[in-house]
Amino acid sequence: MRIQFLNIGPIFRINLLPYVFPTTLMIVGFGMLLLKGLKEQGRLGRSFGKVTIRDQPPSNTIQKIIAVKEAMHDVENYLQNLNVTLLKIRTIILSGQPQVTTEVALVLLGSATILLLVPFKYVLGFVILDLFTRELDFRREMAMRFIRFLKERWDTVPAAPVAVIPYESDDSWSVDQRKEINDKKSERTQKQY
Repeated sequence: MRIQFLNIGPIFRINLLPYVFPTTLMIVGFGMLLLKGLKEQGRLGRSFGKVTIRDQPPSNTIQKIIAVKEAMHDVENYLQNLNVTLLKIRTIILSGQPQVTTEVALVLLGSATILLLVPFKYVLGFVILDLFTRELDFRREMAMRFIRFLKERWDTVPAAPVAVIPYESDDSWSVDQRKEINDKKSERTQKQY
């Protein structure tokens, strides 16, 4: 515990705290550009970034509908939106769309540069001023256009492709697998007696 504190201690003593966030942004931006370059060169392989999901076993849907129809629907919608958002972020970071990845990486690097050059208290003051003046008449339309632009841009980012593996029940086992399991069961019962 003491060693970890000593590693973080110089950040506070030498007043390096204003540089932590911009440095993090720069590392993330350079990492995204590195992954984009490696993907374009073909060094990451085909399976890099592939998402695999196992399908659920069949169940009695009538019991589910009766028990928690509305709650399940709300949770399902929330989780689906969350999954789509995470897959879109994954697409951006892993360079699924090289143009979008480049734009996001440049925005991160630009933000890091601004945070390094301009003192943080001025940047924070500007952000707070923007938040409080966004609803004023002379800025409302510009803010709405910017938010609309961001939403349209977000909608153009595709989610990462997902491969769904069908559920394999006991019925789909081969005859050899069933025979092997039955043989093991019979061996156990014979050893017990």
